[in-house]
Amino acid sequence: MYISVDPKSSTPLYVQVKEQMRMAVATGALQVGDQLPTVRDLATRLLINPNTVARVYRELQAEGLLTSRQGSGTFVAAGAETLGQAEGQRQVAEVLRRAAALAANLGMSERRFGALAAQTLHEARTDNPEVSGDVATGD
Repeated sequence: MYISVDPKSSTPLYVQVKEQMRMAVATGALQVGDQLPTVRDLATRLLINPNTVARVYRELQAEGLLTSRQGSGTFVAAGAETLGQAEGQRQVAEVLRRAAALAANLGMSERRFGALAAQTLHEARTDNPEVSGDVATGD
């Protein structure tokens, strides 16, 4: 699992880490049962306060994405893949809303916008052969 933070970003560090962990689950980089680094290890690697990582772990546990086993560590929880997919779809929808607003301002038709979105998705899959199919439907 690769996580990085940008201390210069206006996005709080804990949000950066939390969103990247959600995406790691959504993309399969983190799978159910995978053990996460300890709070101290991840904080040291990211050069951030351990309380920041502890907050991320706590919030993701409350959301059902992670589970903690006393004395064993923190793991990706059963059912996390569904939550991760929902998060991925939420993020795509957010980007599409911004793109749709731009398209509407430019006077682009819904048909052209849909075709452009489909073409862009196809190109992304062609450029990255490891990405294929539809996460939600398995296509």
